[in-house]
Amino acid sequence: MVITVLVLYLLAVIAIGYYMKSKIQNEMDYLAAGGKLGVGVGGATLAATQMSAGTAIGTVGFHYQVGYNFAWIWLAIWASWVIMALFIAPKMKAFFNTNKALTIPDLLGTRYESNAIRVISVIILLVCFGMTIVAELVGGSYLLNVVFDLPTAWGVLIIAAVFIAYTVMGGLFAIAYTDVLQMCVFAIGFAIAVPFAISKAGGFNKLNETLASIDPHLIANGMPPGALTAVAISFFIMMLGYPLIAIRFYSIKDNKTIRRAVGVSFIFQAIVAVSVTLLGVSARVIFPDLASADLASSTMAMKLLPPVLGGLLLAAILAAIQSTVSATLLMLGSGISHDIIKQVMKKDLSEKQNLKITRIVVLIMGILPIPFALHPLPLIQQIWINAAALIGSSFAVSIFLGLYWKRATTAGAITSMVGGIGSAVLWLSLGNPFGLDAVYISVPVSLLGMVLVSLLTKPVSKQALKPFFKDIQASESEKTIAL
Repeated sequence: MVITVLVLYLLAVIAIGYYMKSKIQNEMDYLAAGGKLGVGVGGATLAATQMSAGTAIGTVGFHYQVGYNFAWIWLAIWASWVIMALFIAPKMKAFFNTNKALTIPDLLGTRYESNAIRVISVIILLVCFGMTIVAELVGGSYLLNVVFDLPTAWGVLIIAAVFIAYTVMGGLFAIAYTDVLQMCVFAIGFAIAVPFAISKAGGFNKLNETLASIDPHLIANGMPPGALTAVAISFFIMMLGYPLIAIRFYSIKDNKTIRRAVGVSFIFQAIVAVSVTLLGVSARVIFPDLASADLASSTMAMKLLPPVLGGLLLAAILAAIQSTVSATLLMLGSGISHDIIKQVMKKDLSEKQNLKITRIVVLIMGILPIPFALHPLPLIQQIWINAAALIGSSFAVSIFLGLYWKRATTAGAITSMVGGIGSAVLWLSLGNPFGLDAVYISVPVSLLGMVLVSLLTKPVSKQALKPFFKDIQASESEKTIAL
């Protein structure tokens, strides 16, 4: 029965991808769903894009290791959502409406009048999100290993084949509508598992007593406050400049719909946040000797729950993986096809040719990470934490100041992006000296680089600022009327 549920789920997402293929008429449909998603679908795809194997497997594994207090990171994530909905999304949607932008490199390249920034952005996206695709594939292979006793290589290949298939066929239309299914499966699957887990642990009070007997820190500060704060800051900053979420704002109908969609996503996120916390600590009590904390979710699905519910929980884990990987794959493919081939190389292609090339690039981008996923990796959530530091250090400052500070220049943005990710990589490679997380070094480097270099270099033209600042739009309109 577990296998049946999983197979039905996989067939359903492929069927949605095939059906949505008929809705794709041009590049805008493929990359931004025509910019017309509503509240329900928009909210589901926003939530699904954020949550991944890092949530379904990695976060449960972190709670298994450190107890309750890792859940505090959700407050940082939700704070960033509010800032995005109020301050970033409106300007991005306006830019989409006026310039038909489809990617984050599109936004940065236009704002800073620089193809070099387009290329730098695409390279950073390929490196950082390539890491996360590998982590997601490994997470999926863990699941299939537990269910089917499949070797890692086969698990990686099966997971990759499914998300590549429906993404190549249906683009963002397929991703958005499969996200509705996937978020429902994710939220329901995890929520239903919670009462079974707590009951097996002897009830909530007994659960906490047992946790305290294993390690008192599991119910208090299992993760030291300094480390927890650093992780929370990493995720907060990453979300502010998170390309996967940002480009979703292009696809939702208007600003009012975006705000409501963010509200819908909060409902999904709240259900999942509570569920993964309780499942993680319950697993520590019920299965205290797991070989890896990342096995907690799938082990509970196979050994604790009735077959149908176990299959639903496993499908929920798979849904989290598929939703994020498909969104990442589309973003990376569009970076190559739209930004490099079309914008930088200036290839004059028809809509049909653009769409064909984008599909081919998406296919290639889906295949490339597979060899890297065939090697052992550290905890999946740790990969996401490191990726968060790199992504936030690269994009948060250049996007936010680009949208709100007219004086931000091309040289400032390049310095900010390269200096931010470079300092983060260096600090991580040194093992976080003095116990300081990379974000405490890389984000100040990124911010100072932007401000100082911008003040010393030539401003961008008013034409570059016009799509992002209403006063310049008004000034240009007045000049046109006067003429």
